[in-house]
Amino acid sequence: MPALKELLGSPLKFALMALAIALVVSLTMVTSAMSEGLLTGMAGAKSSLAADALVFQRDTYPTFERSILSADDLDGIADTPGVESVYGVGHTYASIGSVDEPFDVRVFGLGDGTAQLPIVEGRHAEEPDEAVLDTTAGLKGIELGDTITLTPMDTELTVVGFTEGRRYVMVPTVWVDLTTWEDLHVAALLGRVEADSTGAPPEAGMAERFAGSASVAAVRLAPGATLDGIQREFGDRYRMATPEDSADAGNGMPEMILAVSGIQGVSIVIGALLVGVFFYITTLHKTSQIAAIKAIGASNAYLYRDLLMQITVLVAVATVLGTVLALGAGAGMPPMMAFDPDVGRWGVAVLAIFGTAYLGSLFSLRSILKIDPATALGRTSA
Repeated sequence: MPALKELLGSPLKFALMALAIALVVSLTMVTSAMSEGLLTGMAGAKSSLAADALVFQRDTYPTFERSILSADDLDGIADTPGVESVYGVGHTYASIGSVDEPFDVRVFGLGDGTAQLPIVEGRHAEEPDEAVLDTTAGLKGIELGDTITLTPMDTELTVVGFTEGRRYVMVPTVWVDLTTWEDLHVAALLGRVEADSTGAPPEAGMAERFAGSASVAAVRLAPGATLDGIQREFGDRYRMATPEDSADAGNGMPEMILAVSGIQGVSIVIGALLVGVFFYITTLHKTSQIAAIKAIGASNAYLYRDLLMQITVLVAVATVLGTVLALGAGAGMPPMMAFDPDVGRWGVAVLAIFGTAYLGSLFSLRSILKIDPATALGRTSA
């Protein structure tokens, strides 16, 4: 075919063009993977919770940090029409101080236990002094079977398992049962407060106050129930949203998603302009050849199909090369770096690049339509 013959006849020219497009493809894929990694690293603990919706204290959505629900709140939510089941999810701050270089973590308590966590090593937590950690904690020197000390609580927990994709605000997470979380939450609030003059332990009153509480309620809906319907039942007492929506709404995520999406969009536009301008210039340089082909009976449609074949081959080669470059870039990043390739997102990016490349070919089509076959005979149209 003429299109393939031309590509093979000018290997250097088309190789340089393929490399330029490959770099754009690679940039698009890397930003996509980093975007997905940032989403997981910032809110994977929230978005992956096994629930149809999360219920927050009034005026605290979408933050775990400020929301607190009492035992009465959880009971009231469970009794709401349309709610099939409820379990509490607790959140608190801590640091792991029993390593050479202490680091911050977020502690989550699950009212239904840790069975919902995908275990990649070890097992689920079964006792109050056991914990499951996100795999990123292993990069900090934590190993299966280690006893870690959480500060400022000075509480010891045994690491019995590792899960993945459960970071929160880019730090590792510690997963325990809700009762253990209550003790840790009270201790975190009090720090190292000494007993008062009466000798009563300072945590006694706090523990009674927070007994049976949680940061948010994870809700499973009854068949036929809707989030809007249950929200109407709640009125202004609580705010609810799906785990995915609440993850995208908090901790600066909207701005982050917008920024990364903008970078991806600009990359795709640059790729389209590269392809469009390159083939437009190539078409101008081939005016006499195109005129000659038209003079022997080739139609505009035939010439445009030939152009589309070249674009398809070039972008396909560039996509393969760009994918290899993106995977290489990801492999070279530090283990703690947020890089999470998603086949679906990459597929959308590739389709967008192909689509915009075809759109850019319209510049060349315009030139093809304007070329007069009479110029092949040394004449110009009147």
